[in-house]
Amino acid sequence: MNSQSQHPVVSVVVPVFNTERYLPECLDSLISQSLKDIEIICVNDGSTDGSLDVLKRYAEGDARVKVLDQKNSFAGVARNEGMKRARGEYIIFCDSDDYIAVDALEKMYVQCKRDDADICVCAGERYYEGLGLTVPSPGYLEVKRIPEVMPFNRHTNADHIFSFTTIMMFNKMFRLSFLRENQLEYGTTRNGEDVYICAMALWLAQSITVVKDPLVYYRIDRPDSLVGTLAESAVDPLQAWMSVWDEIGAELGASERSFICKVLGVMRHSFRNVTTAEAFSACYRFAKESMVSQLNLQVHPDGYYYTPWYNVFVEQLLRGGEASFMTYMLYTASRDLEAQDARRLDYRQQLRDEKRRAKREKKALTSQVEQQKKALGQLERKFSRVEWVYRLGRAVLWLPRKIRKALAAAK
Repeated sequence: MNSQSQHPVVSVVVPVFNTERYLPECLDSLISQSLKDIEIICVNDGSTDGSLDVLKRYAEGDARVKVLDQKNSFAGVARNEGMKRARGEYIIFCDSDDYIAVDALEKMYVQCKRDDADICVCAGERYYEGLGLTVPSPGYLEVKRIPEVMPFNRHTNADHIFSFTTIMMFNKMFRLSFLRENQLEYGTTRNGEDVYICAMALWLAQSITVVKDPLVYYRIDRPDSLVGTLAESAVDPLQAWMSVWDEIGAELGASERSFICKVLGVMRHSFRNVTTAEAFSACYRFAKESMVSQLNLQVHPDGYYYTPWYNVFVEQLLRGGEASFMTYMLYTASRDLEAQDARRLDYRQQLRDEKRRAKREKKALTSQVEQQKKALGQLERKFSRVEWVYRLGRAVLWLPRKIRKALAAAK
């Protein structure tokens, strides 16, 4: 397809705020896509570093890169502005500190067309900035929570419609007309701006499909990321989820379990990622005063929740005060960090074992090649001796025949 067409098949929107260090890796992964008929709309959200200069440089080198500039208004506003300018049949939102596989857009677009999908969700991996380590992330696409028959929607996957994937936009491709017809936009808050648009899109979509390959890479441990600054607006994600509840809570039906489990996951994530006591207290008060009663949170010993920690979390939230709950969160976070460290160490050990195994296999293969060369050389020498004997034998037989012919001619 012509990369200069009036209507590219996929629009990529990239909000940018002070990511000069990571931006080239992100943009390189986009302009190198195997799907060429795309547009890349970069919205500079008032960056104070050299991000805008990087964007302008890439725009000069590739006509598909468009640069918009706005005062700092947070990522949601930047994404909405990019979406207004988008002309593609499908749209995807990529954070400027992340990157995607070279065939990501092609695979997701082809899958969308194949299933006539409103949304395509792909698997992904996490890149730990401080460790230089890329690891699988099953939560981006929980394969065990999607039906065998594709595509699906809230009616055919009611029990997991909110929990088969993360409520983040970076691993999802949307039909642009679907978002516009349902007037779905990002929130304007500092955090949780993607909750409403993503949750409502999953709820309203008539056709959802997936690509099980990991195609997106999400950067972890960046101190100035939105997650890293959650304490500055800790309640935003919780309020966003309650706005979704206010809109569709009464009609969730069989999907209520999936919704509640997702919200509990967000609550625990918020408590774990705030960095000040004031932010923790704000989350705790909002949870106790606005979420417990409205969501009717309670212990379900019948296995209502997906895993045991949900029950323990709810029990601790309901029965104790803030100090007690904070102690519980600190204890569980410490234990989980120990388990996570063990998994990382095990993963690194697996990598070392794989390298050693590959080295042994390479050595064995080299040895086999040398042995085959040696055997071939021996065979060639044997063949040379046999050929010499054969030629000598022919010479021995040829001489008497020559003499006999000469004697016969003399007579």
